Amino acid sequence: MTSPPTVSVVIPAYKAESTVIETLDSVIAQTAPVQQVVVVDDVSPDATVKTVQQWQRENPAVPLILVEQVTNGGPAEARNAGISRATGDWIAFLDSDDAWLPEKMALQLEAVTGNAAVGLVCGRTIPLTERQDRGQAIEREESEVRVLDLSQFVAHNPVATSTVMARRDVLLDVGGFDGQFCGPEDYDLWLRIVAKYKCLDLGVPLSRYRQTVGSLSMDERTFLPQVLRVLKKAFSPGGALENHQDWRRRSHAEQYSSASWMAYNRGANGTALRYLLKSWLYDMRRLHKEEQDPLLRLKLLFRYLLRRKPDVEG
Repeated sequence: MTSPPTVSVVIPAYKAESTVIETLDSVIAQTAPVQQVVVVDDVSPDATVKTVQQWQRENPAVPLILVEQVTNGGPAEARNAGISRATGDWIAFLDSDDAWLPEKMALQLEAVTGNAAVGLVCGRTIPLTERQDRGQAIEREESEVRVLDLSQFVAHNPVATSTVMARRDVLLDVGGFDGQFCGPEDYDLWLRIVAKYKCLDLGVPLSRYRQTVGSLSMDERTFLPQVLRVLKKAFSPGGALENHQDWRRRSHAEQYSSASWMAYNRGANGTALRYLLKSWLYDMRRLHKEEQDPLLRLKLLFRYLLRRKPDVEG
């Protein structure tokens, strides 16, 4: 009889003293328990380490390893450090300001059992709010499991890190996270995995996320240069998108369009307008977000020109 797969959870933590307890609580609240928890502190200047240590004393039955980095290397290096200490057949990633829904692990283990071809399984996210029921059940009625392919990564990164469970041997095979990236390091890794292995999106919420003001992914000044470097790597010889050069202009148009909205939300109208026009120069065809609103970029153009307040999502 084949033994069930084991799972290690890797949690990178930086300045997470106010959120990491809820994160860890969501792990032990799983209906299908994990076998190991690896928390990697990335030289936090606050009480993150002490908070984790206190939680560990209060939960002695949980097989938790706390790794303290010597130098701050960013989320990619922190996750790689966690992977190197992980012993599970599968590794589940969870950010220290997010929290899993209780059935997350059970649903993912059910999806990979007897399906040896799967290298990664993920799902959707929902916002984390103070009033939300932490024991919320996952709605499965309208879910539709789909196989991810590279074409779905042209517009954006469709995989939320805190929903990912990946085979440890797959992560090692593709080389783990690339430490040169900070922000879209997950985008780079998922591209490399999807190019070689079968990846499933369960189509249901698995994790709750906390939108942090000032996060790397919400500021185009830091995020755009990084994501353009990810795309450059992907389209280069040996990259995940090497054989799809016809997607290059579309992918850049998508990123500049998104960056324009980020710039607008921080009050940089000139930058927002410049990036929006650059998006059109790359590709005037309908983008991902324009599938539901074909006039979206035109609406954004008038909004930027009129300097209207960013009261709706673009």
